[in-house]
Amino acid sequence: MLGPLETVVDGRSVDLGGPQLRCVLARLAVAPGRTVSVGALAAELWGAFPPADAHRTVRTYVSRLRTALRCAAGAEGLLITRPPGYQLRVDPTVVDAVRFERLAASGRQALAAQQPQLAVQRLTTALGLWRGDAFAEFDRHPAIAAEATRLERTRMSAIEARIEAALVMGLDAQVAVELEGLVRAHPTREVLWGQLMTALYRSGRQAEALSAFQLARAVLIEDHGVEPSPGLVEIHRQILRHDTALGRGGRPSGGGRPTWGGDQGVGADAPDHGSPFVPSGAAV
Repeated sequence: MLGPLETVVDGRSVDLGGPQLRCVLARLAVAPGRTVSVGALAAELWGAFPPADAHRTVRTYVSRLRTALRCAAGAEGLLITRPPGYQLRVDPTVVDAVRFERLAASGRQALAAQQPQLAVQRLTTALGLWRGDAFAEFDRHPAIAAEATRLERTRMSAIEARIEAALVMGLDAQVAVELEGLVRAHPTREVLWGQLMTALYRSGRQAEALSAFQLARAVLIEDHGVEPSPGLVEIHRQILRHDTALGRGGRPSGGGRPTWGGDQGVGADAPDHGSPFVPSGAAV
């Protein structure tokens, strides 16, 4: 899921068929262990204009998916009928998106417990599960695309948490280089701008840190018509007055990450997707 949709059994990628079958599997994989109705699958496949035999066609696709999964995994019960639709029964730990969210939550917990090195390790492992854009081939399918957007926001939150942990460890120069690229790619994320300003300042690059604030302010005003958040403004003020609270080896102040405009609520533990069955060696 964290890249092109791929099903792997014992280290081998499984060919599940054409785009329609892949779409059905992707929609089911968005909610592992939960029932997705035939109507919801039809809406995902054809939108507001399904063919007259849409429900029958969906059932045909599910039958073909069952056959492919049974042949590849050598087990029954991966894709079961649950009125009013179907359910993908896989162990959540074999779904890369679930593993990512659990590892990311664990990393944030380590950071909150003042264990920055452990936080960096866990968050780096979590981010390493990504192979590209989540569900990239399904951008025209609304429910799958919505899940892809949610996962991308969670990924950015994990990146910000990893960088925050690195700043606590005093790795200012290293993260400054990464942050310069990140703010170009995500220019409206104030957390990244605040971290970049902090890293530059701690690296003895005060003028560049102040310039970063001015650039962030210009972007926010031009794109959204808003001034920077109070947290980002406070970091700017701390730099101007050489506030020791912004010194090396501590967490950036200025009210903390939530006041910078980050994804509040994303840092919660990943939800439990049930405890269904998956054969050994199978992964989504």
